[in-house]
Amino acid sequence: MNDGATVILNGFREYILSLLPNILLSIVILIIGYIIGKLTAKAVTGAVRLTGGDEKFRKSDIGKNLTDAGYPISRILSIVTRLAIYTLTVLTALSVLNIPLLQEVGTLIAGYLPRLVGAIIVFLFGAMLIEWIADLTESLIRESVLPERFTTLFTLALKYMMYVVLVFMMFEIAEIAPQIVAIVAQATFLTLAIGGGLSIALLIGLGLREEAKVLLLGELGDLKPGVVVEIEGGKGVIKRITTLLVELEDENGNLIVLPKRMFIQKGYKIIRS
Repeated sequence: MNDGATVILNGFREYILSLLPNILLSIVILIIGYIIGKLTAKAVTGAVRLTGGDEKFRKSDIGKNLTDAGYPISRILSIVTRLAIYTLTVLTALSVLNIPLLQEVGTLIAGYLPRLVGAIIVFLFGAMLIEWIADLTESLIRESVLPERFTTLFTLALKYMMYVVLVFMMFEIAEIAPQIVAIVAQATFLTLAIGGGLSIALLIGLGLREEAKVLLLGELGDLKPGVVVEIEGGKGVIKRITTLLVELEDENGNLIVLPKRMFIQKGYKIIRS
C-alpha cells in the first residue's frame, strides 16, 4: 500500500517538475503581456484624444450618454485594447502548459475574440459616422426651400434607420445568432416599410391631405402666438398652436379652437404680427 502511494507521489512530483519550465515561461508571458497591454492602451488613448475622437464621439446620442457616465471613446477603446491583449496573453500562457482541454478552449476563444472586438469598434465608429452623415444631411437640406419640420423629421428618420442597420451589422460581425438576426432584420425592415407606406396612405388617401401639408411640409409657418389673424370674417389673437390646432382669442375674449386645415382651406389674413 505504501509502495503504491509512493509511486503516485513520485509520479506527481515528476509531472510538476516537468511542467515547471512551462509554468515559469507562462509567468514571463503574463508579465510581458501585461506591460504591452498597458503601454498599448495608453498609446490608443493618446491617439484618440490627439485626433479629437472624444469630442466627435460625444456628438452622438450614445456617445453623449457614455461620456457623461465616464466612458469617452478613448477610455472605451483603451479598455477593449487591454482586454483583448490580456485575453490573448492568458490564452498564450495556458497553451504553453500543453494541457489539451485548455488548448481547445483557448483556440475557440482566440478565434472568436477578433470578431467581438471588431464588432465593438465598428459600432463605436459607426455611431460617430452616423452623426456626421445626419448633420451633413440636415445642413444640406436646410439650404433648400424645404420647411424646417420636414428637415427635422427626415433627419431623425434617417439617423435611426442607420442605427438599426449598424446594430444588425454589429451582430453579424460578432456572429451572434446569425440566423435569428437575419430573420429579425428582415422582419424589422419589412415592418418599417409597411408602416411608412401605411402612414403616407393615411395622411394622403383618407381625407387627411391638409393635415399632411401641416405635418410634413410645415404649412402655416407664419402663424405664431401673439399674431392677430382674420379668418372667415372673424378676428382673433393666436394664443397657442399645437400640431394640428390653433387656439384664438376673439375680440370679446372668447377662446376658439380651430383646426389648422381650416386656415389652409379657407385662407386667412394676418392683421398684426
